[in-house]
Amino acid sequence: MTNTVQAIEVSPSGAALGAAVHGVNLATPICADVARELVRIWAEHLVLLFPGQDLDDEGLLAVADAFGGRQVAGSRAFLMKAGHEPGKSPRVSKTAAISVVSNLDDNGKPVKVTDAVGSLALKWHTDNSYVETPPRGSLLHAKMIPTDGGGLTSFNNQYMSYERLPDALRARIEGLHVCHDNTRNTAGRFRPTVVPPKSRTDITGPSHPIVRIHPLTNRRALYLGRHYEWPSSYVVELNDDDSEALLAELWGYATQLDLAWTHDWTVGDVLLWDNRCTMHARTAVDHNQPRVLHRALVKGEPIVSAWAADVKAAG
Repeated sequence: MTNTVQAIEVSPSGAALGAAVHGVNLATPICADVARELVRIWAEHLVLLFPGQDLDDEGLLAVADAFGGRQVAGSRAFLMKAGHEPGKSPRVSKTAAISVVSNLDDNGKPVKVTDAVGSLALKWHTDNSYVETPPRGSLLHAKMIPTDGGGLTSFNNQYMSYERLPDALRARIEGLHVCHDNTRNTAGRFRPTVVPPKSRTDITGPSHPIVRIHPLTNRRALYLGRHYEWPSSYVVELNDDDSEALLAELWGYATQLDLAWTHDWTVGDVLLWDNRCTMHARTAVDHNQPRVLHRALVKGEPIVSAWAADVKAAG
């Protein structure tokens, strides 16, 4: 099957984001015209579902290339430092740009807790916000999915979250930046080999603007990353108490359920989401059943800050 623009069919979810895309075989090369059209659809719907795909890891990376390139996940280094060998551990792929999202232990058995996220629920977050240049998107391909075993993934619309902020709150956050916590994983547990932070000075992640501008749509979106118990991510320009109060207020707007869409996985599903204007979360997984998905990150570009001062500084 040759992919063509004419064959693409889009079925919006009816929620604040999300659409299913039919008529595209991701295992077949994606030509420039089809790639441009898919990028346009992605910018419109933020999260795309491609059902029934049969891809190996190189095929998944080829899809990442079509959307902008590939990027190695920041979590890989933590797992390797903890002794997980690429290709030997069920959680570290032999291919650097592939991440294995799995609840399997070192013997290939499903468990509740691993060095990574295991079967635990995942908090609302944006992938790899804790690196200097975060990925523009994430691709996740379902390999093994439990039967009625949880692991549903929800996404929310951070354009709309920003637009719902009261004018006074928008004014308060103007020019502010968040230092993003790189010590914890998406289940909120400390990464292997990490020394738990005792104060904000122990948080070594990069600082990003609280609001970023999407380079394709030119729309503003909240960009909060992750939120854990103190000490964790913090507002650079505020003291600890004021930072915590402001972030709690912003996260209340960022995680409103009417701005979300939830996906119940089937083997062969590929989801592509935009990390520049969405967050996502996952329900807990039945730890008696295996769940394995492979992820590729779409290479990021420098964050476009909403703050004019940042633009002047960069220039």
